[in-house]
Amino acid sequence: MQNLHEIESHLERITEELVQIRKITVGLKTVDKLKAERAWKDLMEASKQISREWKGLTALEEIRSQREKEW
Repeated sequence: MQNLHEIESHLERITEELVQIRKITVGLKTVDKLKAERAWKDLMEASKQISREWKGLTALEEIRSQREKEW
């Protein structure tokens, strides 16, 4: 059977590991949030560029065409 000192030491190590895991998790959340925001911004910019250069049917015309099976 382990003595009290060994148990306290083990609990201290576990607690420190949990603190480190928590720091990593918080850091990853921040990175993921920034990455998602950057991806959204890039998507919106690409969407604007595509809209400027688009020569085909509008989205509404395309949907109407598909519903009426004009293809």
